[in-house]
Amino acid sequence: MHIPGSINAHSVKEATEPLSPGDEIVVYCSNIDCVASRAAYGILIANGYENVRRFAGGLNDWQAHGFPLEGTSVEEEPAGEGDPVTAN
Repeated sequence: MHIPGSINAHSVKEATEPLSPGDEIVVYCSNIDCVASRAAYGILIANGYENVRRFAGGLNDWQAHGFPLEGTSVEEEPAGEGDPVTAN
């Protein structure tokens, strides 16, 4: 499952191909303990992306507040794996 409109990226190349440095980007993980969104944030900033934000609560917080998710549900992956990058 993922936040509607998000891009699930497993590499810097996958994350940056559909994005432009001027895009507004929000990175997130599955939960607050996951560190992948912190890493993704740092990588994007280091590669010239300026409008990057991190949604610390991740999917768990998003869902707990009743916001919609899309896609199929899978067993929760270990922290740091399968974390999406979102662009608007």
